[in-house]
Amino acid sequence: MIIVDTGFWIALFNDKDQYHKSAQETLAQYPHETLITTWCVLTECCHLLLQRSPSIYSGVQKQIQLMNIFEKYQQQFQLFNLQETHLERIKILMKQYQNLPMDLADASLVVLAEYLEDGRIFSVDRRDFNTYRWKNTQPFQNLFQYDC
Repeated sequence: MIIVDTGFWIALFNDKDQYHKSAQETLAQYPHETLITTWCVLTECCHLLLQRSPSIYSGVQKQIQLMNIFEKYQQQFQLFNLQETHLERIKILMKQYQNLPMDLADASLVVLAEYLEDGRIFSVDRRDFNTYRWKNTQPFQNLFQYDC
C-alpha cells in the first residue's frame, strides 16, 4: 500500500495543477498498488478542490468525482479510519512538529504509516515528509518524483 497526501490527490484531480501530469505519470508506474489515505486528507482535498475551482459548480463536481473514485474502486483506493486511540499520538506529533507546523491531515498520515509499518508515500510536500518520522525514527519514502 502507498500512502497518499492531499497535494497528490489535488494534482490528480485538478488539471490546472502544476503537478497534474507528473501525478498521472507516477500513478501509472504503480498499477497494482493499493493507495490509502485518511478521512482527514479526503476532507482537506474536498476543501481545496472547492476553493481552487473556477466556480462553485466545478468545485463541487471535482469533490464528487474524488469521492466516486473511492467508492467505485474500493480495492485500489482505501480510506483508513482513525480511532479515538490515535488522538493521543496525533497530539504528540503535532507538538513534536509544531515548528513546521504539522496539521491534522499530516499527523493522520504519520499514524497511518505507523499502523501499516510502511512509509511509502505520494506527496508534493517534500519538506514536511522529508522531516516527519513514523515510529519516531523511520523516514518516509516519497515515491512521487517531480521537477520543481
